[in-house]
Amino acid sequence: MVFDAAQQARLSRWNRRLLNGYWGIAVLTVAAASVYVTTSRWNPDYTPIAILSLHTLWMVLGLLAVEAAYLLLKRFKDYVVICGGAALSLSLITTFPQLSPSLATLFLPILASVFYFQRRKLLFAYGIALASFFLIHTTVLHVFSSSPWGERISMTAILTFGAYLGLEIRRRGHDLLQDLKSTLASEQDLLVRNILMDKMAKTDALTGLYNHRSFHEYLDELMIHGEKNGLGFHLALLDIDHFKKVNDTYGHQAGDAVLIRVAAAIREMVSPNDFPARYGGEEFALLCPESGLAELLDQLERMRLRIAGMMHPELDGNPVTISVGIHAFSKGCSKEELFDGADEALYEAKREGRNRTKVHGNEVMTLTS
Repeated sequence: MVFDAAQQARLSRWNRRLLNGYWGIAVLTVAAASVYVTTSRWNPDYTPIAILSLHTLWMVLGLLAVEAAYLLLKRFKDYVVICGGAALSLSLITTFPQLSPSLATLFLPILASVFYFQRRKLLFAYGIALASFFLIHTTVLHVFSSSPWGERISMTAILTFGAYLGLEIRRRGHDLLQDLKSTLASEQDLLVRNILMDKMAKTDALTGLYNHRSFHEYLDELMIHGEKNGLGFHLALLDIDHFKKVNDTYGHQAGDAVLIRVAAAIREMVSPNDFPARYGGEEFALLCPESGLAELLDQLERMRLRIAGMMHPELDGNPVTISVGIHAFSKGCSKEELFDGADEALYEAKREGRNRTKVHGNEVMTLTS
């Protein structure tokens, strides 16, 4: 299983929590040992063994050694934590050799290894737990056992079953992780598909500009906003001059190449808040909500001149020009009136010779090169 940097950082926090848990067990053991020594003074069957205190001292020293190894052996931190569980288990069993439940602490390294969800670490923990048991049973516990080999066989079986459960938990965790990855991948794929579909629904396939439908949706929102707040904006209609002649002479494929280049020039030269769209055929529309008339005229003139200076290989290197009609929206203006004004300005520009910009309204203005 591969871990990225973020997962490694989280794993380090879990290692720290496991070590803190070991210290918590040590504190409880010291308290239990103190109670044991105190009560044994009043029980003639027990010898008040001061060695219990010595055992707890060794336990603390052992954990300090584990902490030191954890800091020094940075590449093997996980294995140090697992070995720390085994060391703590040995200390607990030697402190309370007559208590059978203390053998349950041999599961500490196996339980610690489950946190890593890695097979090799779990098998390592199983080996450490098994070796710890045989070591402690051979050196200490055989004295208290009536059937040493029976205990060894049964404890081996118990630890083996515990390791098997750990492997199954790891396998289940791996399955859940794969399911999660599959779900996230499906959701991401669906999100990408939705984004692409949304883009396809809003943009023109040939030019990449907004399409006719998106344009009217945005225009409706602008008009509602303008009516409520009294804010104006400008509508500019841009039409490629003699485009039918381009298609008739050079073919529709050449015409499409021209449309793509003209659209790219429009897209590059509009302001960030402008809304450029392919309105239909060779006609483009531009909504400018934050530009004053002088600023808009300067922008459109630079755009018109740039388009007029572009050479098209499909047209034998010849350029094309555009005519532009502008109409300003003001409160009370309907959509039909807005378009009629822009259309009148555009047709006026074409009647006057094309390749020029015409403004409709009280401020009659014509710009041409």
